[in-house]
Amino acid sequence: MLTKHLIKPLTLFIFLFLSHFVVAQRAYQVKDIPDPKKNGGGYVSDPDKILGTEAVVQLNNTIADFESKTNVQVAVVMVSDFDHNKEDFDFAYELFNTWGIGSKTSNNGLLLFISKERRKYRFITGTGAEGVLPDVKLKHIAEQNLLPAFRENDFATGISNTINAIGEIILKPEHKSELNQLFTQQDNNNDLENFLLPAGIIILLFWGAFKMVNRQAKNAIKDKTQSDGNQYEKIGKGCAVAMMITFITGFIFFCFGGMELVEKIRPKDAPVILYVILALVLLGRYLFHISALRRIHYDDKNFFNSVSSFHKKNFWLIIFSPFILINIIIYLFKTVKNINRFKAVLDSKGQEMVRLDRDINMEGEPFLTKGQRIEEIVKAYDYDIWESVDHQEHMIKQWPAEAYNSYTECPDCYFRTYQLNKQVTTKKATYSHEGQAKIINECSCCKKTEFIKWITLAMLVDSSSSSGSSSSGSSSSSSSSSSWGGGSSSGGGTGGSW
Repeated sequence: MLTKHLIKPLTLFIFLFLSHFVVAQRAYQVKDIPDPKKNGGGYVSDPDKILGTEAVVQLNNTIADFESKTNVQVAVVMVSDFDHNKEDFDFAYELFNTWGIGSKTSNNGLLLFISKERRKYRFITGTGAEGVLPDVKLKHIAEQNLLPAFRENDFATGISNTINAIGEIILKPEHKSELNQLFTQQDNNNDLENFLLPAGIIILLFWGAFKMVNRQAKNAIKDKTQSDGNQYEKIGKGCAVAMMITFITGFIFFCFGGMELVEKIRPKDAPVILYVILALVLLGRYLFHISALRRIHYDDKNFFNSVSSFHKKNFWLIIFSPFILINIIIYLFKTVKNINRFKAVLDSKGQEMVRLDRDINMEGEPFLTKGQRIEEIVKAYDYDIWESVDHQEHMIKQWPAEAYNSYTECPDCYFRTYQLNKQVTTKKATYSHEGQAKIINECSCCKKTEFIKWITLAMLVDSSSSSGSSSSGSSSSSSSSSSWGGGSSSGGGTGGSW
């Protein structure tokens, strides 16, 4: 039987042993592999520090020199273990295409993926590199240079020798013409010409679409007062100018520099980008017009009728902006849902009653009480008022509104204007001190207020500081690119074990 003074050391030993076992068995997912391009612009990812810092620096320099001579972009990934549900080919192939190793136009990428625990290596070649680096040749290079060093656990030497051997093969005179053809591909000069024509057509078509939408918007408010029209016109012009500035800035930014994404965009992609941007701007113009109709029509029936009329006249807008179709479908469902609401009710004589137009009588006088009107203002309820033709009878129908679930019945005035757990800030938080707020229950009608508690608002945090990552190996100072080139692979390459 163990004595008490032996139990504690034994427990500690078991804990450390199990901890080491768990760490040793860590298996990476593709998304967990640190991208060296995003951690300093290197080529080697060594999250488990198998190669070591100095070896990673030397390998980055070797690969950078290799790339400058051959125009082949190489990535090396060294891990202890990886996803147990995947074979080494599937994992490396997915990693290659996830990162986009190599140029997008020439697909001149090469990935060397190594798993120490499984004792496996795998080459994945970009589509354009398969001609000068066929599977058989890569297999022979690996057997002559990679595997002998790996069997001695000298991984850095094996990788370096392999990269150099690949370089010698690529730079042979008989491959020179093939290299020039495969790895120095540039976008043709006529790409710009191919961009200008479709871009011009797209701009012209959207210009016509905006003109027609603006005309419809003008017609929608022609029955309003001149002041309302002027106000709408000013808002519309301001919105249009803001959207145009956003469009121009975004177009220049995305197509002519400013982000890593730009490096992957070719001139022939610009018409598609231009269409998407203009489609979003047109969607914004459409939504602005719908919101203007909402402001013009307080009466829900008149609003839905105006929206339906606008959709019937401008259904063609979905060709220019398919996003608008989503809103058309939403309003179609809302219209169908409200059919019974706007169906005429009968008075005591069996005659149809007339619904009060709330655009004419917004306050609902003299039929609505003050509490009912406040319920409408806070959007807890909508009230439809029906009056008989002889004005002797009237009926009020209650419908849940947009904020129905945000309120409950007040225990004092019994209107649905009581908001629970409302947060009221009494002292704003800053970058130097915390803030304070109180939680209350409050009625918008009778002003009943019930204090719940005080809460502290967290101090504001400056988000400008960046978090460092030590998960990838050191990068070479000779490479300044912060992303791969967007290349892809069709599955070429080879692999094996040691």
